[in-house]
Formats: sequence, structure tokens, C-alpha cells
Amino acid sequence: MRVAIDTRSLRPPLAGIGHFTHRLTEAMLPLLSRDDTLLSFNGWTLEPLDRQFLSRVAAANSGHLSGVPRAAGRVASKLYVTLRQIAAVRKGVRAMQARRFRSSEERFEVFHAINYLPPGKFRRPVLPFIHDMSHVRHPRMHPKDRVELLRRQLALVIDAPFVQTNSLFSKGEIVAVLGVPADRIHVTYAAPGAEFQPRADGDDAWLAKSELAARRYILAVGTREPRKNFKSVAEAYASLPKDMQRRIPLVWCGPAGWGDLSLPRSVARAKEAGHIRIFGYVPNRELAALYRNCTLFVMASVYEGFGMPVVEAMACRARVALSRIPVFEEIAGNYARYVEPLDVEEWGRAISETIEDTCDQQRTNERQPDLARFSWQSSAATTLELYRRLQRLA
Repeated sequence: MRVAIDTRSLRPPLAGIGHFTHRLTEAMLPLLSRDDTLLSFNGWTLEPLDRQFLSRVAAANSGHLSGVPRAAGRVASKLYVTLRQIAAVRKGVRAMQARRFRSSEERFEVFHAINYLPPGKFRRPVLPFIHDMSHVRHPRMHPKDRVELLRRQLALVIDAPFVQTNSLFSKGEIVAVLGVPADRIHVTYAAPGAEFQPRADGDDAWLAKSELAARRYILAVGTREPRKNFKSVAEAYASLPKDMQRRIPLVWCGPAGWGDLSLPRSVARAKEAGHIRIFGYVPNRELAALYRNCTLFVMASVYEGFGMPVVEAMACRARVALSRIPVFEEIAGNYARYVEPLDVEEWGRAISETIEDTCDQQRTNERQPDLARFSWQSSAATTLELYRRLQRLA
């Protein structure tokens, strides 16, 4: 069986779907039979998706790819982000990738559209992975051309024999919005990476480098886009007493995204004073250290299909405050404190009460998270079985 997997999301820096793709394929490799081959389709070429391929992705994402200076990598990344903002460029790239996809189809039997859609019209069996329905529920929080593309192209995959998704909540959304029968939808949870553990060596060095102290900062993690609703958390934080802000900064980690991220003047002042710090993308080892040592991890999204940072924070035993949305309640259960997404005052109380309750620097979340459901081995086995069922149907 030869399976091609859409790896366009593996361009550094990896966001949620990129991490999902990397970790899932890594877990599948040991489960392959002698007759199984995974291939990477990056939008332009097909190549073997093996341990060497995944190692190159991990190295590039950490900024250590041999022969590529860090400065050059940053310039290329900035240029990519700039061009990605231009709708005409995105449309042209999609058209070229669709042609390359069609010309490659003879080399595989099944295609895993792990980022919603295949790159173009297809003849081979396709397993679409639909991560969420945010483009329907919150279309203004996405680029207009992306909303139009998803609405048009998802009609091509709703008749697929099987559909993958990442939560029971998303499964219900796909049934409600697209009308896909529930028995054709298979839930494949994400899981934390190996770096995300309650304890590890080297945290002090990373915190010192970042000018942070253990149990003395609030942490938010997520791609910088409106749907993540950092604005509500930032407004709540900016309303805290200035002395509290000086002692406990708010740190936001995540790659650049899209949309209007303008912040109120009070938030801008807190940022100018150094109380709100935007770190951008942080590699996994350092991100795990940030989870382990934060006063409180907050995620205020108005809508998610899953929420990778939530399980990462839980795996690191961070205290957690989340927006009260169905998928977070599904994932975190009674481990988290919940806040209405847009309730700035309630976010302020969640932050200030946790700060006041964390006088002892060794204090951590006393609840134990339910992480048994989140296993890359289980998700990999489920995915491979779907590939084989698709191959038999072809």
C-alpha cells in the first residue's frame, strides 16, 4: 500500500496542524508492514516520508537545519508570511499545486488530505481530515478566499467513504454543517509530544534567558489570529493592578497568523511597559518549560476543533483556565477553570485569583489530568486501518 500524505503544513514554523501531521506520521512509521510506504506531498513533489524526512522537518523547525543560517531562515520565513497575505498569490500557488498533484496520482493508491482538502481534483481514494468548522461558524475570523475555498471544495469530499476529525465536538459539527453521516466520521485525538512532561532538566536556563521566573508569569499559546481571542485575556490583564503586572508578566507564544490583531490602548501601554510580552514561535523544549513553570496557562479561543496547547499544558501539569466552549470541556474535563470567552471581567478574576493563590513557588495544579485518551500510537493505528479500508474499496 502506497499512501501519500499532504505535508504542506510542515513548513516551519509548525502550527497546530503541522505538529499534528509530524507526530501522527512519526507514530505510524513503526506500525507499517513490509508492503506499506508513506510518501510526502509538499505541494510540488513526492518523496519518501520516513525517519530521515521527519528529522529534517524537526531540525528545520528548530532553526538548526544544516547549511541554512538562522538569519537566512528568518528572512525566508518573513517573506513567506508576507506573500501568504496576498490573495492572488495564494490562488496562483493553489492552481500550480493542483496540477502537480494530478500529475503525481499514479504513484500512490490513497491520499491523506490531513489539512482538510486534497490540493486539487482527484481520482484516487482520499481520506479528508476536517479539523473544525470555524470557516462556517466564524467566517469573519478567516481570510475571505480561504472561506470560499473551503465551502466550495469541502463539497467534493463529503461523499468520501470515511472522514477523520479530532474530537467528538468536531464530529458533531461535521454532521450538523456538512450532513456527513456520523458512522462515517472517525475521531482521531491529538496527543502531547514527548517533550511535554511534568518535570525536566534545564528549565532554569531557558527561563533566565527569557527573563522570566518560575511561577511568576501568565502564559497564552496559539497562532496569532482573531479566533484565539487573545484580546480578551490581554484586556483583562491590563486591568490588573500595576504592581501585579510588574511582578507577573503576560507571555503570548505562537507563530504569526492573520487578521486584525489591533489591541486597545490600555493593552498597548502594558505591552510598551514590558508587562505583556509576545515571544512569537517557541520550539517544543522551551515551550514545555514555559508550561511547567507558569502561574497559569490561559486559552480564550471563541472556537476550536481541538486545542493542542490544552493537552500540552495538561501534560506539563500547568494550572489551566480555558474558554467555556464544548471542545475544551471535552478535552480538559474538571482539570480546568472555565471562563466565558468574551467576559473580560471574569478573565481578570481568573488571573488575579490564581496569582493571589500561588504564593508558594512550588505550588502546581493539584488535580490530575485524564490523558489516557490522548495517544499517538492509538491514533496512528486507527489511521492506518482507515488507509487499508480505503485501499480495499478502491
